[in-house]
Amino acid sequence: MNQEQNLRQCAACGEQEAFFTYAVRKNKNLRRLCTDCLLREHRNLFCPICLDVPPPEESIVCLNCPSITHLDCPPRPSSSASPFTCPPCSEPNFSFFPKSSHSTVLDQESADALVAAAIISAFLMNNEAAELKKEAHKKIFAAKEAKRRAKEALANLQDLVLKQKSFGDEE
Repeated sequence: MNQEQNLRQCAACGEQEAFFTYAVRKNKNLRRLCTDCLLREHRNLFCPICLDVPPPEESIVCLNCPSITHLDCPPRPSSSASPFTCPPCSEPNFSFFPKSSHSTVLDQESADALVAAAIISAFLMNNEAAELKKEAHKKIFAAKEAKRRAKEALANLQDLVLKQKSFGDEE
């Protein structure tokens, strides 16, 4: 598989010709996900009904996953005791975005899914960049401290050599 094909393959579902792929990190590994898989893996970051990002403040949580939905979005249950189940949990073949869509025309729902996935991907990569920056600052501080200790050790060694030399000259 060449480099360009690899950039278009989804790491989660294996889709070879994903319409778009997004770079995201999981467990310190960079992966490329198609729109559908990115949205499925990060259902807690948006409303899966209206695809609004960020997730709603006044919300209902899915019974089976961390999906968070606006109070106004889910279909009204027939009884108030009915729990909410998001579309991916309630429909086995549900897809946020069609696989291998070779059409250049997108419907509004697919366009909304693309926008939500792009926002989520940018959010995740910005968080990762901030974490990497923190880690780099820690390493810089550790390197400066190691350099300071090494200079101190060299100064102590130089003092010992000079003392030993002067002690040897006295004999």
